[in-house]
Amino acid sequence: MTENKLTEEVAAHAHGRVPRELRRRQVLVEGRVLFVERGYHGASMDELARRMGVSKPVVYDLAGSKERLFRDVMAMVGEELAQRLISAVVAEPDLTRKLHAGILAFLRFVDENRAQWTALLSALSANAGPSSDELTTLRRGQVILVAKLISEMEGDVGTSGSSPVVEALAQAINGAVESVALWWRDHPEISAEALAEMLTRFLSPGLLALEDLRSLP
Repeated sequence: MTENKLTEEVAAHAHGRVPRELRRRQVLVEGRVLFVERGYHGASMDELARRMGVSKPVVYDLAGSKERLFRDVMAMVGEELAQRLISAVVAEPDLTRKLHAGILAFLRFVDENRAQWTALLSALSANAGPSSDELTTLRRGQVILVAKLISEMEGDVGTSGSSPVVEALAQAINGAVESVALWWRDHPEISAEALAEMLTRFLSPGLLALEDLRSLP
């Protein structure tokens, strides 16, 4: 649900009679915007309450705490990205095209959410704290997802289960694509399609050689 549509849905209810589930979605959406604008440390529950038009106790009742809200926002971002990747990969018939589709889906997600993605990832360079912890969790979730997708390609690569080699390869793929995505913000003249093609050609040999890699000590 878009922010504007959510605002309209909230406005359709009398003040004080907005369903809790709708308010819960609102606090996640508004919290996401606030974290992007001000970062974890600059965001405040007072400001969030003001934007939502409710009292601070209502925000705490819905969110629990700023740390928990950030964790929930990151989980929401991770779920959106995961669904985008899964939908892209399962639609393709062979290994190389699956890899290309997954990379392109990731890059398009970043492009569509560029301001949010940049702001959230930049928190990793700040002091350790809830923001860096949750971003690390998000990245770990991406690696697990990629490893799972690779393992499910059993008919293509002859592997089964998420072995250490599969997980290491997933880590390499995820790290390479994320690094290029960060670099991409300074090179907007390059299209997502061109980057996806380049990364696919670079990474696919390792993925295609997975069965041989599994025999390494």
